Amino acid sequence: MHKILIVPNIANEPTLVGVYDRNNQFLEQHLIEYPLSDRLVPKFVEFEKSYGGFEDLYFVRGPGSFMALKLIYLFAKTLEIARGVKLYATHAFHFNHYAPIKAYGNCYFVIKTSQNAQDLEGSQSLKDTQESQILLQKFPQTPPITPFFLPKVLNESLFDKNLKPLYILPPA
Repeated sequence: MHKILIVPNIANEPTLVGVYDRNNQFLEQHLIEYPLSDRLVPKFVEFEKSYGGFEDLYFVRGPGSFMALKLIYLFAKTLEIARGVKLYATHAFHFNHYAPIKAYGNCYFVIKTSQNAQDLEGSQSLKDTQESQILLQKFPQTPPITPFFLPKVLNESLFDKNLKPLYILPPA
């Protein structure tokens, strides 16, 4: 059986879907163009025909596009309930080299690690993950944005069973 990884991309970019073999080796990449709500199910029907199904679904639970995260979460939970697919999730920073992720206006999600802790002074703390803290930071200029990517080897240790989406923007 194959494994599938879903990485919702930055705004107006296609969602990345990677297919991996039993040994976690990357086989191929698929792009799901927007609107994601119209194209996610047909793409997975295609996967079932091409690969004879899959047993594990890995996905990014945030931060990022609220609507994309919600759609992917609901889709994943439906597969878990209806088909018994095992689900695993992680945060998006693993797939963009820990670069800032657009939130709104001039605010970006950043991740605080031991390496960049001093650079993030004055950021608003939003969410703690197991190994780091996700913050909301204002930038005077647009920071370098790194596109998301699919890894050549699926590192299962980055994922866990905490599937709850990271809806972490503060109330308006």
